[in-house]
Parts: sequence; C-alpha cells; structure tokens
Amino acid sequence: MNSLTAVSKAELIEAIRNCGSDNEEYFGYPVKEDGLFLQQDPEEFASFVEYLVTKCPPSELSCEVGIAAGGNTKFVRDYYDVKKTIIVDIGLHPQHFNWKRIKPQVKTEFVLEVIDDSHSANVRKQLLPYAGQIDYAFVDGDHTYKGLRQDIFLMKEVLKPGAIMTLHDTAAVEDCHNVYLDLLKSKDFELQANFISRFGISVWKFVGTKNVTSNMFNRRFGWGNL
Repeated sequence: MNSLTAVSKAELIEAIRNCGSDNEEYFGYPVKEDGLFLQQDPEEFASFVEYLVTKCPPSELSCEVGIAAGGNTKFVRDYYDVKKTIIVDIGLHPQHFNWKRIKPQVKTEFVLEVIDDSHSANVRKQLLPYAGQIDYAFVDGDHTYKGLRQDIFLMKEVLKPGAIMTLHDTAAVEDCHNVYLDLLKSKDFELQANFISRFGISVWKFVGTKNVTSNMFNRRFGWGNL
C-alpha cells in the first residue's frame, strides 16, 4: 500500500538500532549523539512499522500526542507515507531539545505543532478544526490511566471513521494496560494488531462516527465509555 513495501523486518530492526536509543542499558542498543533517541524495542517497533507499511493505507493527516525527542515520528515517516502531521507535546522530556534538530528531517508537512499539555482546553481548541479528519494517530502521552483516557476522548473528536489509532506501552505500564482492557470493551474501537516483545504497541481501528463530542467528565477526569 505504501511506497516502501519492499523493506524487510530484519532491515527495519537494523535501521532502528542504527538510529540510536534513548538509553543503551535500558533499550539494548547504543545512544548516538546525532541519533533519534528512540524509546522502542527493535523487534516490536519493526513489527509495528512493517504492519503500517503493508496493511494500512497512506495517511493524509496524522496526529501524534507525546513525541519526546521526535525520533519515533521521524522513523515511522521514513517508511510509512504520512502527508501531513499534527504534533502535540508538553515539551518537558529531557531529550525534547533534539526535536529542533530532528524535525527538519521528517518526511511530512507539519500543519500544526502545539507545545502544551494535551489535556488542556487550549490543545482541544486547536485540534477541533480538524474534527473527523485524522486518519492516523499515535498516542504516547503521560502514561497514566486518567491521562491516557483523556487523550483517547480527545482523539475520538478528531478521528476520521476507519482511522488507525496506536497506543504505546500497553503491556509494560499497568495504567496503559488497563486502558487497553477498557478499549477491548469499546464500541468505537476494534483491535487490529498487538505487538508485544517488551513494551506493547497496540493498533486500533476507529469504527465510531465522526464528530464525537466529549463532555466535561471525559475531558477533566477521563470518565465515560471509550
């Protein structure tokens, strides 16, 4: 479906390792001063990227919530066609300063970048003009049960029917795993793939209708049916 479908999983794993991690001891491959500071397990992330390239149509408009250094954002777009991208990040990660260097290398058009708490009214206000238009979302925010649910309620307001939403750390972080279990009961999301070598990357299809409006309880507390 994408232009780079010939890439193999082994090549992806090698490319991930060559791009450099955020912490060699924790992630198992070296940190590179001019690298991407990836916070990914090579096997797991390679499987995910391979899935995007071979199973998903190209993205017209994507949204990423939580980018840290931005390495994940760049790497995915090296292989998966993403025409336009929206970035939401609070800007507090220790490696976020690398985003200034990495951003010009990313193969996409940035239509909006909001450096703010994804749970703020300001972020929602800036995203709502894109309601029903996002076809690919990667949600990797604060990793709390409440916070992740708040982010998903926000995504429901902007996702296009049939869109792909991806969550990170749904096996490694208890709160993220509990949200994963909540989503399994959702009428608006269907699990498409689940890659678990270490951290967990789950891929969901949004089967709900567009223009899903959140309420105060969804936005402030993460309460409600996902």
